[in-house]
Amino acid sequence: MRVQTAFNRMLALPRAWVRDVAFGSEGVIVTVALRPGAPVCSGCGTRGLQIKEHRVKRWRHLDLGAGRCYVECRLRRVYCPGCGEVYERVPWARAGSPYTRDFEDVTAFLAQQMAKTPITRLMRIGWRSVGTILARVVADKLDRGRLDGLVMLGVDEVSHGAGHRFLTCVADHATGGVVWAAPGRNAVTLQGFFDQLTDEQKASIRAVSIDMSAGYEKAIATAVPDAQVCFDPFHIVQLGGKAADQVRRDEYNRHGRSSTAEGKWIKGTRYSLLKDTANQTATQLRKLAEVVLTNKRMYRAFLLYGELRYLYRLPKEEAAERLDAWLAWASRSRLKPFVKLARTIRKHKAGVLAAIKLAINNGRLEALNSRVRLISHRAHGFHSPDALIAMVYLCCAGIQIELPHR
Repeated sequence: MRVQTAFNRMLALPRAWVRDVAFGSEGVIVTVALRPGAPVCSGCGTRGLQIKEHRVKRWRHLDLGAGRCYVECRLRRVYCPGCGEVYERVPWARAGSPYTRDFEDVTAFLAQQMAKTPITRLMRIGWRSVGTILARVVADKLDRGRLDGLVMLGVDEVSHGAGHRFLTCVADHATGGVVWAAPGRNAVTLQGFFDQLTDEQKASIRAVSIDMSAGYEKAIATAVPDAQVCFDPFHIVQLGGKAADQVRRDEYNRHGRSSTAEGKWIKGTRYSLLKDTANQTATQLRKLAEVVLTNKRMYRAFLLYGELRYLYRLPKEEAAERLDAWLAWASRSRLKPFVKLARTIRKHKAGVLAAIKLAINNGRLEALNSRVRLISHRAHGFHSPDALIAMVYLCCAGIQIELPHR
């Protein structure tokens, strides 16, 4: 078998055939030729362009054994009215890339599994090269139609790095993938997402789940006023837990803190008040029984917190009536933390009931946020949010990398 035939079969480059193979100090250089056809702009895909000149271009390919492999081809340089002077499109490489598609796809697949530093050693490229490769792969493979037909969205912020830096992530409840991400966590940030949508895309949105962020709520009300704002049940229940714990703290301070036996006892009742009774140990249940008999304020806080949690387990048609009853009870409970919480929930009552009616929450977003933090920690941080956002799309937007020749 001739060397050219062997490399034709090994590389399997579409629309190309191997003309020559050279072995040098820098590696294996495979010279190929494109099969006849009209030149196509590598930027916009326009055909029938004027040919300006011919030049030889080289791409780094997957290593062959211990040596590097390069693909060379004599290309036509054409003039495109929209893109200017560019090389013609080749099927084995992305526009403007010094690497073949196979090389970039393997690099992106590895980036979904590990940090950039081991990739640089395995693929024998630089740190910045990994970043530019991932940006090209994401731009090529990110679903262009991911913003079409959105019905229920979830919005949440995630911290990354030092200095209180945040990303705002928007996820589709139907697919579970991130459809948009940008640095920041205020109304202007989320407004940037809605500005990218057409009127038709906005019209399909029926509900958006968020935590109790005034900035996000303002952006939603401005951009998609017909969509329902749903407040995440976890954050509502979390506020109830904080109110119950604040009642315990107030009692702890009122009874002399740890300087008295009663103060020490109150300090030890935290988990008896906050944990679901079904999950409490025998010791915690015994402490709860003591709370029932000896401290009416803490027991009232426990009941209010439990009733708030139970609200999300009721049939949907009973939620509005039970919520009104809870708000009335909390308002006259004479427990300041719950009186304050009742005012907050009453202000956001429509969003609380919408979350119950539609049965949506931000649990999916919290799971995605954990993945984003893992990506950031695995790389020991990123120099720019753009690099992190590219990794978020690569790992959390449903992008599937097909390994070459599989």
